Amino acid sequence: MKSQVSIEQLLRWRLAHAEAQAPRAPRGAQLLELARPWWETWPERFQALVERVGRIQIAYGHAMAEANHPRVGYPVPAVLVRDGEELETSARVLYLQVSEGRLRLRFQLNAATGAAPESFEVTFVDENASRPLFSASAKLSVDSEYRIDAELSEGLARCWGPLKVTDRMPFRFILRSGTSGS
Repeated sequence: MKSQVSIEQLLRWRLAHAEAQAPRAPRGAQLLELARPWWETWPERFQALVERVGRIQIAYGHAMAEANHPRVGYPVPAVLVRDGEELETSARVLYLQVSEGRLRLRFQLNAATGAAPESFEVTFVDENASRPLFSASAKLSVDSEYRIDAELSEGLARCWGPLKVTDRMPFRFILRSGTSGS
């Protein structure tokens, strides 16, 4: 004999079943830990990467411009961390705009990195003080370019507002592919 089950009863049963199978909600302390930037979670790792990116010396001159690399601006020293390996490289800033507290930046990596990842977590490191400024996600777009659209602090927006792509950049990059403990 078939019993009639209303849609409401079926949905309530499904909700109760889903709640029983769901993992426990994280505690407040766990949420705070997850919100910490990676350089606070792994300070020794961050310091080692800062020292490495700080040692990168890049020669730049107008005579170095090649036909296939039009003169865009100063290269930005970068360390690429991917799959447990580190690669020293540089990035060419192709577009830079700071407006209404937002940074819009496009860059292209100068080293062959194999298959280009869809995204990087880019940590901007102060060139002089070797301290983290902020992290932002860089998404792959056309011609192996990466795009960043990030909110800046009021101080950074004020300092970086007048920057042009042809200016020497006041930062270095730590590029992390994936979010493992690297």
